[in-house]
Amino acid sequence: MNVYITKANASKIIKLIDFRKITIEGDMYIRNNIVLNAMFSKYEKKELLAYKKLMEEPESIMSEIYEKLLDEKKDTYWWIYEKHSSPAYHSEPGCPFLRSNFKNYRIPASIRFKGVQTAKGIESIEDKKLTEKEIRIVIENVRKYRIWWEQKGFKLLNDDKDLFLMHVNNKFQPDPRVRDIKEFEWANSGIEEVENSSLKAIEDDIDKLIKESGKYYYQSKKHIIILKKYAKWTSSVYKEDKSFPDNHTGYTDNEIRSLLKEYNESFKYPLKKLLKEYYRRKNNPDLAINETLISQLGFKPCGHCCKSKDLSEEEMMWIRLESGEFWDEEDLEIMIKSDEYNESQYWEDLHRHNNIN
Repeated sequence: MNVYITKANASKIIKLIDFRKITIEGDMYIRNNIVLNAMFSKYEKKELLAYKKLMEEPESIMSEIYEKLLDEKKDTYWWIYEKHSSPAYHSEPGCPFLRSNFKNYRIPASIRFKGVQTAKGIESIEDKKLTEKEIRIVIENVRKYRIWWEQKGFKLLNDDKDLFLMHVNNKFQPDPRVRDIKEFEWANSGIEEVENSSLKAIEDDIDKLIKESGKYYYQSKKHIIILKKYAKWTSSVYKEDKSFPDNHTGYTDNEIRSLLKEYNESFKYPLKKLLKEYYRRKNNPDLAINETLISQLGFKPCGHCCKSKDLSEEEMMWIRLESGEFWDEEDLEIMIKSDEYNESQYWEDLHRHNNIN
């Protein structure tokens, strides 16, 4: 029997593969493969080809995976929901958990660090400089706040934000007082219905972006010199303290970094989005995978569509958290910082996530 997964979880499956140990060959996009080969690093190519193969032959690509999707991410104690568990599969392509958005809420620093001594403002405290005693204080503060949030805070915030602020300040007596709650809304990357986007339209968009990337490459001597040498080097783009190796271009690291950021966000990331969508639409539009295979990777049945019962909105929210539908490695990285991408281990950074999913 086939079941259904989100695009985020399809990407999670690809992350299980150790690309150093396998060979994946083929064309990323047969109409312009030469250009894409010049644009993407070997890891980016393997990731795209693996995603393509997952859409074409899921049984084949899963034979390359030797471990289940076990979460090893540590709690940062910065967000309300940091529970990690097995990802879910769905028995129905219309399951609301394949499509609905989800919010997370940042824990106020004045509550998180209450009891931690500092000569400066609380916002200046760095986790890496905390003592063991101070770490225990933070963990206990967060534990109490999360319990209160589950019991009262969530409902208060949704009913009346001003009333929430009054209660949270009276309850925890933070200094400074909590003035606002930072929210992070994550759009679930489920099986989307793009009404006016045929396979041909996606091909046209890919061709157009590739053509525009060529114009960008030849826009100036500076572009040619930098992109010829560093188009594939994304490792230093989002690391302000890392230099570009063997830099004899005549341009500073900051100049190179600035141009590569623009190049990545204007062309590489959108192209990856379109290519993945092209692979899915062409081969597996519903993201359907054999239930036995997906179960072997540690996926478990969705608590909603795989059970025949009506649930309240609150029950659905907690089932969603228990099912791990929203939490994979990149979600929390996005909320904490821009992810890193390098030649040995790559992560999808903030801009890539926003553009792809």
